[in-house]
Amino acid sequence: MLNGFYQALDAIGYTHPIHPTQVNMVIGLVVGALVLGLVAVILKKSHLAVSARHAVLVALFFLIVTIVAGVMDWLHFYSGVWLWVIKVKVGLACFLFFLLVLAAVLGGKLKPTSPILIGIYFLSFLTVAALGDLGADLVFGGRTPPLPKKYHVGETIYSMNCCGCHPYGGNALSPRAAVLGSDKLNDLNTFMGWIRDPDAPMPPFSPERISDADAQQLYEYAKNLHD
Repeated sequence: MLNGFYQALDAIGYTHPIHPTQVNMVIGLVVGALVLGLVAVILKKSHLAVSARHAVLVALFFLIVTIVAGVMDWLHFYSGVWLWVIKVKVGLACFLFFLLVLAAVLGGKLKPTSPILIGIYFLSFLTVAALGDLGADLVFGGRTPPLPKKYHVGETIYSMNCCGCHPYGGNALSPRAAVLGSDKLNDLNTFMGWIRDPDAPMPPFSPERISDADAQQLYEYAKNLHD
């Protein structure tokens, strides 16, 4: 069922994770809650503080959607592997959920401009900032070793599909099984067989996900990582 969902997205040309499209909603709403809360205190406008609480309630809804999307992406793109950054993100997401629930509950009991609420908004802001930074590091954080421009296509494919588990050509799960210098790169056929039917926990990359032409570009990039 999960693969069918992502295949349907692939069919319409969307090949990226779905989690980032949802997490931006949470980030924007949490930032909005903090800004509205601070302005309400500074200008003594209680109606803005009420708007801040509404932003928190909507953020809480989108956080649930974001968590579900994150789990789906984790299972699909990372085969459910517990990378350290995934563990930290899960912990921070749970903490953010707690903060937003606390703000929602206390928001109905305390004054709209209560310093306690502002403090919770600020902690929530710091938490989403940390989550955003970890997410960016997981996907883009300098994890594709630079090579000449002729390998740009392969580098892009590596960045989108491989760098989470193979940062800098290594292997976050099994350091001794790095991409760098791997015998899987001895020839194109061996490489194609490896990515189509790999050993667990590496997920298989079907032709629908990485075409044969793209796989060849990825191979050219990967085999030159040691250069």
